[in-house]
Amino acid sequence: MGRRDQRRKRKRGQKKLVDPAKWAERTKAEFLTPAELMARKAAEGWYLLGVVGFAGRWRPGSEQLVEHAHTMLTAEFTRLTNTHGQSLVIVSGATDAGVLQLTYAACQTMGITAMGITAGQALNFKLAPMDYVVPVGSRFGDESPVFIAAIDELLMLGGGQQSRDEAIAASHQGLPVTVIQGFGGSADELTTAELPTARWLVRPR
Repeated sequence: MGRRDQRRKRKRGQKKLVDPAKWAERTKAEFLTPAELMARKAAEGWYLLGVVGFAGRWRPGSEQLVEHAHTMLTAEFTRLTNTHGQSLVIVSGATDAGVLQLTYAACQTMGITAMGITAGQALNFKLAPMDYVVPVGSRFGDESPVFIAAIDELLMLGGGQQSRDEAIAASHQGLPVTVIQGFGGSADELTTAELPTARWLVRPR
């Protein structure tokens, strides 16, 4: 391997440093490093619910679909609030679209602490209102190991490959996983063979 190839390899292996100032320009959320997150979680007894899934724009005419998604998400948030009270913290990908938008809006309405664990790429999109933000790496997916290490439970509705990978990783880690099906995406493609201990919910027709 030549020197140029070695330099390219080193460059690819380097992670861009997270700049708190860039996040402060875009959100009022308190900035936490992964280490600070875990320390705060331990000190305050947080129970972290990770929400993954569809993060795009709803298609025109999807009003009933969105209503069903909102109803099923808020029912799960209510269930966990009844169990964990003010210790419940809901964590998603920080952007303000799709299932993530519904999640953060519900947190505001229900008075639940909201957090984003995401990558620098999220700065290219509108950010949702949240209390804490934990940026990791530069591209979506860089944050997944921190997300899985931090959460206590995972809820999935729709989504793509990253959501699928995170649901499977959470299951392998022994975390409770709830999959809401009937909204399309990778959630509908998952099977009991892949998630043998998951809890399955289905959208009403």
